[in-house]
Amino acid sequence: MSPAAHPRAWGRGAVALLALLLVLALLPAAAGAHAGLVRSEPAAGTTLGASPTSVRLTFSETPQASLSSVTVTGQDGVARQAGPAGTVPGEPLTLAVPVQRLATGVYTVQYRVVSAVDGHAGAGAFAFGVRRSPSGATVAAPTTSASTSTLELVARCVLLVGLALLLGAAAAAVGRFGGRGDSTLRLAGAGWLIALVGVVLLTIAQRRTADATLGDLLRTPVGDALVQRAVVLLVTGSSLLVAWRRPSVRRPARGVAGVGALAAVAVHVAAGHAAAGTWSTALTVAVQVVHVAAAGLWFGGLVALLLGVRGAPSADRAQAVPRFSSLALLAVLALLLTGTVRSIDELSSVSELWDSGYGRAILAKIVLLAGIAVLGWRHRRRSVPVAGTDLQPLRRIARADLVLGLGALLAAAILGTLSPPVAAPAAVVSGIDVSGADFATTVRARLTAPSADPGPNRFTVTLKDYDSDSPVRARGVTLRFAPLDDPDTAPSSLALRPTATAGVFAGSGPNLSLDGRWGVTVQADGPQGQVTVPLEVAVRGPQQRVSALRIPGRAPQYTVQVPSVAQVQLTPHPEREGRSVLVIRFFDPFSNPLAVPLPVVTVAHPGQPTRALAVRPHGTAAFVAVADFAAGPATVAVTTRSPEGSRVRGVFDLQIPAG
Repeated sequence: MSPAAHPRAWGRGAVALLALLLVLALLPAAAGAHAGLVRSEPAAGTTLGASPTSVRLTFSETPQASLSSVTVTGQDGVARQAGPAGTVPGEPLTLAVPVQRLATGVYTVQYRVVSAVDGHAGAGAFAFGVRRSPSGATVAAPTTSASTSTLELVARCVLLVGLALLLGAAAAAVGRFGGRGDSTLRLAGAGWLIALVGVVLLTIAQRRTADATLGDLLRTPVGDALVQRAVVLLVTGSSLLVAWRRPSVRRPARGVAGVGALAAVAVHVAAGHAAAGTWSTALTVAVQVVHVAAAGLWFGGLVALLLGVRGAPSADRAQAVPRFSSLALLAVLALLLTGTVRSIDELSSVSELWDSGYGRAILAKIVLLAGIAVLGWRHRRRSVPVAGTDLQPLRRIARADLVLGLGALLAAAILGTLSPPVAAPAAVVSGIDVSGADFATTVRARLTAPSADPGPNRFTVTLKDYDSDSPVRARGVTLRFAPLDDPDTAPSSLALRPTATAGVFAGSGPNLSLDGRWGVTVQADGPQGQVTVPLEVAVRGPQQRVSALRIPGRAPQYTVQVPSVAQVQLTPHPEREGRSVLVIRFFDPFSNPLAVPLPVVTVAHPGQPTRALAVRPHGTAAFVAVADFAAGPATVAVTTRSPEGSRVRGVFDLQIPAG
């Protein structure tokens, strides 16, 4: 192949690879909503024994109540909600809508929710019944849909390209590889204008997605982020204008513009998925800022370099090439490292790399970055040594690099419009189903309920002879409920009535009023006298975000925030299979030690009974318990009361490594 054919060959190969990867990234895939429904109360498809006072929906991202709507309608199509949906104090992921007293029938819940994190919208519907099964309803299972407009994808891509050019121009000015004269200043101005256009397009796209007026949008966190982007860019533009008009202060003005570009990156990242992950928000935002900044320094720096080495080879141009090469190497290494960390955070399994649209977009970025790394190696081997006499190898490789870089920025924009698989779990629909026998093993009792959430529920008890498995005809059945994790809460009782089926008794009540463990005793007046069957029930609680602090050589530290009440901190010594000492500390919302009564601490492993641990005080606002961990998942729950009497409960899902 002739030398003249090399540019065309590299260009064709890069464009073909880019097209292939974008097709791969955009293949249809089942994607959850950005604020996906995690759970609902009542649960979808369940039958309640009494009318609830409200419908509560918990999402994977914080919903913006002012832009979201929840309606509850009966089979006659008449709305039954008694007010607009609002946030729940202490539960930022939950929306609640009050409802009128619901008569016997089937009811449909329809919702449209806008994420307060990134402004993306999702919609869905499900049905539940009051003293009637919703199995025949048109919508009897939760359905969720989410869509992102093409305009938002374009806006995010334009914004990223503009920020990259801003950062690259600043780096070229500091690193002196952008050429002499005003070329880097012109590049920075072009990047600023492109980024500003991106913010305007993003504002239009998010207003359309929210289906709200501009004023309503700007009064939300999503609107705040848009305003912050615009303000930072205006400050950056002012600095560039000063640098253009006053050469005497050009260097500090450029420095302010570079800091402004980095601040714009931080604001943009904080209004995206990094702020809603499962890890510490500060950590994920910091990692993502480094990731985006590294991409900008590499891509924008390469554009600045190409502008700076226009013309014939010279000593200055020869020195500029290795300067950029060193920066590019560090930037690509930072991209690979931070990209790996973010992928681990946002994917729950390796298979999601090809099973989800989000994963395939990550794969596209990985292959594009691999291509960039290969070209970078070729650049350092071939174009850097000959830059003093021949700049054509550099220009050939750089053109292909820029095509791949544009593809990587587009893939990043696509990722910004898709929901990470780990952030959109499927809605949990499960009830209560526990069985046990009396101490004399004469009667077996099975307790079922359609919902495992606190609140009104319908309880059904089936009694059978322990040996013959035949129905037991009892004269009456009573359930006694005692909260095992809250010994200061008074127990309650519920009388059940016989149904048309022999040995089956049912009744409705709000007895399971708290999340956690409950002891439920079945008392039956049978033919041979009273029979007592003890059972244990687990009631789900609100989703909690657990932050983890891991320092090499020290035990991990897990913290749960109970909003407006307390912080619960758990430190296992060690965190591995076998005996472990658990140190539990309590703090108020301002991180001051919080004196609380002796807590109840439990440990549960899948398929095994929950065990309560012996707890003893350990200094101020701290306690110690000893656990015997099995390898695999383990759930540690801590329950107590604040000095003001508010309930404090922290649930920690641990992954115990084998010893």
